[in-house]
Amino acid sequence: MVSFRRLCTVWLPLALNALAAPRRHGAAPRHGAAPRHGGDAAPAPPAPPAPPVALICGTAALQSACFGCIGTALPPALRASGLAPARVAVVLGRIGSASALAEVAFSGTFGRVADAVGRKPLLLGAPAVTIAARAAVVARPDVRVLVFARLVSAFAVPVYWLAFQASLADAYGRDARRLAVVGSRVQAAMGFGYAVASLAGGALAARDVRLAYAASSLVGCCVLACVAATPETLPDGRRRPFRGGLGVDPLAFVGLFSRGAAMARLNVVVLCQSLTNGMGDLWQVLARELRDWGAAQCGRFAAAAGLSSMLGVLLTGPSIRRLGPRGHTVATTAASAGASALLGRATTDAAAYAALGPLALGAGKSQATSARIVNLGESLGVPQGRLSAERTALNAVVKVVAPTLYANLFALGARTGRIGLPFYVTAALLVASAAVAATTPYEAAAEEPPGGTRT
Repeated sequence: MVSFRRLCTVWLPLALNALAAPRRHGAAPRHGAAPRHGGDAAPAPPAPPAPPVALICGTAALQSACFGCIGTALPPALRASGLAPARVAVVLGRIGSASALAEVAFSGTFGRVADAVGRKPLLLGAPAVTIAARAAVVARPDVRVLVFARLVSAFAVPVYWLAFQASLADAYGRDARRLAVVGSRVQAAMGFGYAVASLAGGALAARDVRLAYAASSLVGCCVLACVAATPETLPDGRRRPFRGGLGVDPLAFVGLFSRGAAMARLNVVVLCQSLTNGMGDLWQVLARELRDWGAAQCGRFAAAAGLSSMLGVLLTGPSIRRLGPRGHTVATTAASAGASALLGRATTDAAAYAALGPLALGAGKSQATSARIVNLGESLGVPQGRLSAERTALNAVVKVVAPTLYANLFALGARTGRIGLPFYVTAALLVASAAVAATTPYEAAAEEPPGGTRT
């Protein structure tokens, strides 16, 4: 009998490399292969096809809507099963931690898979897995099946977004400004899809949890149809052999900081911005302490913040054209810092809602930096699947670390009488991000100095 280890380290790489082999006569040779005609160099692989932006945004909105349909279904189901609120929080926390740890451990492997066989197998496979898991809830709405479906989604959905980001990089990575604009539209589409699906999903879950999961499965089928209509963005000639087997690579993100100063500084900008996402639902606790808000007020503010952010991110294109990528990043990150500072001292409703203006202006702060990272990786010869995997792993590390950081900040603020401390630390991180961005080259002409690693 073939051992599991041999299956993962020998037979699976052979199968993936067989899939990655050029499927047509005359395809460009692989990286490192000998030229076919005497000593002539192999021709450069053709530019990948760029899917229509409308199709990209529609697919992203639908994929985001898949989770929006069921986003509010699990906590009430756990509570209805007899679990105490504290126990519900523990279960949800463990699911989130398991998801983040899985992203850290396996992002590198799935990035290599995407570089070997292309993007579409993962873009089709991940939604298919989640559809099957959610269909199981429709068939048997038991709390254990609900938890199982959430775990499956938590593992599969990041794989989808990893391949999605790599696909965008294939199509638009050579033009950082264009990629930033497309990325901002995708972000707005995702926010719109999630908002609409959350409203519908909440109503369906209130009637019967099976309705919410059935709706999510149906939307997932629409995602599959959109992906099937999208061309593969990684040509045969740009694929890389799969090496190393299925293994755990928890330090995949380190590569982001080891390819020269420019790449490292860009990723520091993103890291400081990402750490602020650790606030999570803690803002609702702070709102209760600062303004005595209940669930209804928090819900209205969240809806207003979501709408303003969705509209604000659409200003990314005009902002980059007017200020340039670096000026855009500095200005929008500073606006987000101002919003956090305002919320940290907002003891009235008017003061809190006044922060929505700078919050909207800062909604697209990460787009230019992310696009420049992709563009610089392209110029350094880094496979986009690998780069996307490294960025996914870094984001997962942040999801593991940041919530604990903010919980401790809240405890410290409560002890010292500075309830708004988490907001002030958020503002400080954003100011640091803006300061690093202000001294970092963003334009393609300012390439990485000699000594940057091309891998």
